Amino acid sequence: MKSKKIWANFSVKDARRTHEFYTQLGFTPKKLNKDPKLASFLFGGDDFVIHFFEHGTQIDDYLPPGPETGEIIFTLSAETEAEVREWKDKVKQAGGRIFNELNREETNYCGFAFADPDGHQFNILLIEVGM
Repeated sequence: MKSKKIWANFSVKDARRTHEFYTQLGFTPKKLNKDPKLASFLFGGDDFVIHFFEHGTQIDDYLPPGPETGEIIFTLSAETEAEVREWKDKVKQAGGRIFNELNREETNYCGFAFADPDGHQFNILLIEVGM
């Protein structure tokens, strides 16, 4: 059996706030329908879709509200250290919480980790090859 597509679903407190947060970070909203209790965005060059369902919708049957579930941390790649720093500034301005400060490791990784307003975790990472 082979699936044709893959996407992610999260439960959030306020879909409107979630929509504003990811819009401020520069992500493209996916136009599915006009449901005010759903915010969907395209991530990365392959347009990976993440749906953010507001508490009290059908998502509650499958995913309990909040980040205490089997949460996955998604990694978003960066091409330069300047881009990593730009992401950090955008996250702070949009109301995200930085929980792992920007650092550069000896293993050629540079990045930071953040949580969105509902506690969903992401990290921005630059991997420099050949250093």
